[in-house]
Amino acid sequence: MNIVQRPHVDDSVLIPLIPDPLLRQILAARGVQSAQDLELSLNSLLHYRDLLHIDEAAGLTADAVEQGQKICVMGDYDVDGMTGASLGVRCLLALGLPTEKVSCQVPSRYDGGYGMSPKMVQAAKEAGAQFILTVDNGIGCHEAARTAKELGLTLVITDHHEPGPELPIADAIVNPKLEGDKFPSKHLSGVGVLFYVLIAVRAKLQERGWFNESRPAPVMGQFLDLVAIGTVGDVVQLDANNRRLVRAGLRRMQQQSVQPGVKALADIARVKLSAANVYNIAFDLCPRLNAAGRLKLSDNPALECLLCDDEIKAQELAQRLDLCNRRRGDYEKVFLTQAREDAQICSRAHSVVVYRPEWLSGLSGLMASRLKDQYARPCFVFAGDGEEITGSARSVPTFPLAKVLTEIDAAHPGLITRCGGHSMAAGATIRRESLEEFRELFEAAAAEYLQEGQESEIVTDGTLPEGYFNLNFARAIEQLGPWGQGYPEPLFDGVFIIEQARVLGGRNLRLRLAGEHSHINAIRFRATPAEKTLAEGMRVRAVFSLGVDRYYSTERLEVKLHAIEPV
Repeated sequence: MNIVQRPHVDDSVLIPLIPDPLLRQILAARGVQSAQDLELSLNSLLHYRDLLHIDEAAGLTADAVEQGQKICVMGDYDVDGMTGASLGVRCLLALGLPTEKVSCQVPSRYDGGYGMSPKMVQAAKEAGAQFILTVDNGIGCHEAARTAKELGLTLVITDHHEPGPELPIADAIVNPKLEGDKFPSKHLSGVGVLFYVLIAVRAKLQERGWFNESRPAPVMGQFLDLVAIGTVGDVVQLDANNRRLVRAGLRRMQQQSVQPGVKALADIARVKLSAANVYNIAFDLCPRLNAAGRLKLSDNPALECLLCDDEIKAQELAQRLDLCNRRRGDYEKVFLTQAREDAQICSRAHSVVVYRPEWLSGLSGLMASRLKDQYARPCFVFAGDGEEITGSARSVPTFPLAKVLTEIDAAHPGLITRCGGHSMAAGATIRRESLEEFRELFEAAAAEYLQEGQESEIVTDGTLPEGYFNLNFARAIEQLGPWGQGYPEPLFDGVFIIEQARVLGGRNLRLRLAGEHSHINAIRFRATPAEKTLAEGMRVRAVFSLGVDRYYSTERLEVKLHAIEPV
């Protein structure tokens, strides 16, 4: 375990704001430099006016609402795309469109794949749609966009993915990553971009006198639970603006002011909404929303659950999603065992590339992530029984996946059919007969970028000083959140003696640890096989975080282990 402690940075600018020196250093190390960075109320939310083309997009959408046009919202099959589709439908209805004038579509992971397709556009047209509003997709859907325009549909694209050298043909495109866009935050999720567009639509309609006593302007805050779930689920960087959105969404969840489907999911996942946090969204709600889409099922109840207003029906749908998640877990357990067996045989010194035709491509990313954690090297998992196979990869620091795939594609044209992603997570489609060639090229790239025996670094905020292992400090950390991608939760490291150790449910490890000045109870979720062998009396180095456990009637200190090994 290669632990690297964050270097000390100048935090003098924060002295008037944060009295505690440890908290001050934690924030400074994450780039917090002003009171504005810490102001997370919705009053400080960035204004929509700086989003390029948002006035055109809002004007066209407002026209469609006033004219009673039939609008089809097109999302995607992941959490961001589904919460975005649900947001679009719910907000359009709240703005005054009749139910029969609003529809939505999301693609299947296994039938058509990512984003808006010509087939989806054709189906929307045949169902009477006059207007298509995308969320979390569209910026790369050139063929589908051309189809929409050929069919005479108005097309407004809202997306957050990187634009290519050419933009699709559309009536308006809103994406903070467009060249010339001056919106200060480039890290909005797909649902976040649509939320901003719909705020602008409401403002446009308000200017036109659309709202009255019988048709009041909707309170946009009622949709923030969806925005928070989509933002956390898409693992976008939690800059100050995204933290404002997520915190506001969490507060609505804690007040139990949520969509019926969200409440049903929380109930089935045994999440106490009054104490809901980012961890609950990421590890309790999002896996259930994603589960059905990862399996080859004839239908996906996730979007229906998010759109459902009947509490009893929502509970039934949430139950189905929970069963899908259990089934997904069973598949993953079997596939991962097989993948580990294969990795023992075919892994290389610097990389792991495994494939079996019976695996589900919807689970490839999860499997690659588990293998990456075990082997500390970039891992690719391919699945599919056709001439082409699709894989997902997860990487380690200093190995830029997307760049490597682009380099392989450029040097060996035709080897990779499709690829995309970013430095730490990416995907590719190749011909099955080319697997061994790809494996060797991927290994060669890994050998070039990585050093022999290199371990992934775990960056911590140092050793926790005496007097900080307490509930008050955990509450202080929580108040400075929400924590997440780009604004990492504070981690600490230390050496302890194991006083007690037991495995819970075959997967989690409960420990009592003795430190120099403290005795703490800690839990390690998803313990590795090696971690499950830890026994009483062992001296260990652990990396951990502090939280507040509110599951019971009284608040308690919660210590989560992120890594642990004997020393």
